[in-house]
Amino acid sequence: MILPQPQSLFLCITAFLLSAPTSTLADTHNNKPPSLENACTVLSTALPGLVTFPNTTLYALENTYWSTRQSALGPACFVTPKTTAHVSNTLKILTSLRQPFSVKGGGHAAFPGASNSDANGVTIDLFRLTTLSISSDRKTVSVGPGNRWINVSTALDEAGLAVVGGRVADVGVGGLILGGGISYFSGARGWACDNVRNYEVVLSSGKVVNASPSTNPDLYWALRGGAGTNFGIVTRFDLVSFEQGPLWYRSQIFPGALNATIIPIFQNLTVKGLPLDREAHTYFVMTHIPALGGFIVLSDQFRSTPLPPSPQTIPPVFQPFNPIPTIFNSTIVANISTISKAIDAPYGFSQLWLNTAVSATSAALLSDFVPLYESYANTLIAKANGTEITPYLIFQPIPTNILQAMQVNGGNTLGLTPSDGPLVIVQLAVTWADSSINEFVVQEAKSLLGKIEALAKKRKLYNGFVYMNYAEPSQDVLGSYGKENLARLRKVARKYDPQGVLQKLWRGYFKLDG
Repeated sequence: MILPQPQSLFLCITAFLLSAPTSTLADTHNNKPPSLENACTVLSTALPGLVTFPNTTLYALENTYWSTRQSALGPACFVTPKTTAHVSNTLKILTSLRQPFSVKGGGHAAFPGASNSDANGVTIDLFRLTTLSISSDRKTVSVGPGNRWINVSTALDEAGLAVVGGRVADVGVGGLILGGGISYFSGARGWACDNVRNYEVVLSSGKVVNASPSTNPDLYWALRGGAGTNFGIVTRFDLVSFEQGPLWYRSQIFPGALNATIIPIFQNLTVKGLPLDREAHTYFVMTHIPALGGFIVLSDQFRSTPLPPSPQTIPPVFQPFNPIPTIFNSTIVANISTISKAIDAPYGFSQLWLNTAVSATSAALLSDFVPLYESYANTLIAKANGTEITPYLIFQPIPTNILQAMQVNGGNTLGLTPSDGPLVIVQLAVTWADSSINEFVVQEAKSLLGKIEALAKKRKLYNGFVYMNYAEPSQDVLGSYGKENLARLRKVARKYDPQGVLQKLWRGYFKLDG
């Protein structure tokens, strides 16, 4: 009797795994997994040339993440599918072997393990899935999850088009859309998840389905903010596109001491100004920059269409900022890719994000967050002991016009309605160089967020919505969508992943069950 060589054995078993019906694959979750050397070897046999192992140049490149808290991990291997069929085969193999895995799109999440695995897992890196095509009627752009937003905006700038997508150049397409997606164009069109015509999705079984308002509408709803980690790997987003030229953009930096003047202007913009000018967009940032004298306030302001007659002509909605003395004041008219590169954030640092949502009806509440933030920032700076650290307090508006726009096509999963608004996302962000203080930074940020939430609750101005794309894993993101939506999300997950495979195996980001 001639025994098959190891390579032939892997090919035979791999062929069985890929051809087995869904029920057979599901049954393996209740039995001992096949006796194979490891999942990475099986994957490399099934997908030759698409698996990278540690101690190689390509592995080092793939293990580069925006936050060093993520790249500090390292999976057993990366698998880099080129096609939807490759993704399907990859999922069939990993689920049949009961192999934990993570999925990387742009790798722009802050916390460790959000889109990377440790040595006990596999990371599926989607960077080769870079479809980018414009429909003949120019109303739909099909985008692969391996794209960064700079790829999308560069192509669409040339075509005179835009989509409701990310503001920062290097952010990945998939994570931003599946978590919600704040955009320059949200005032008139809602968030990115509200502007998807169709999702192509690989389910845990390996089956490829589409999700749109007319096809699998329950899955379509769930993917509008419910995170792909609970339902499947999205391999194509068909996005609503529209005619769009350059944007008007003003960036202003003010002395931090003027926060008491600027916050009421921002608050009034959120409540009254932005709903009257749906093409306008802004946010408030407070941070500490030693080169600028300490605490400063940044206000970035954008307007899409129609453009002012010249860059120096300030749209009426933003004119309340004009009399305030600035440290820096720059106004340009430029295409989206130019602006998104201007506000991009560098790699090479540890990153942290946390957030909550409060009512926008009280400027006093927002102002009272500032001394809490300043005390916390000084504590972090002292702990950093001369190493680079930048703590941020960020206010991102959700005015009533955005809440209204979120209701299209049956609404998204976020649980927000016009009656909730207007709201402000209060975001804490930190960028720092010394990894030895990681845990200290995380705990201090959690403490500050607790104080912010307690103050908002005391004044009956707390909403509690948590924006997934700015959250830490300790936050109950999906629970913040409300009991009804959480139950509905779980029902959809059970329908499309009846064995709960993704809940058990897909590590990272925000799950329905832990």
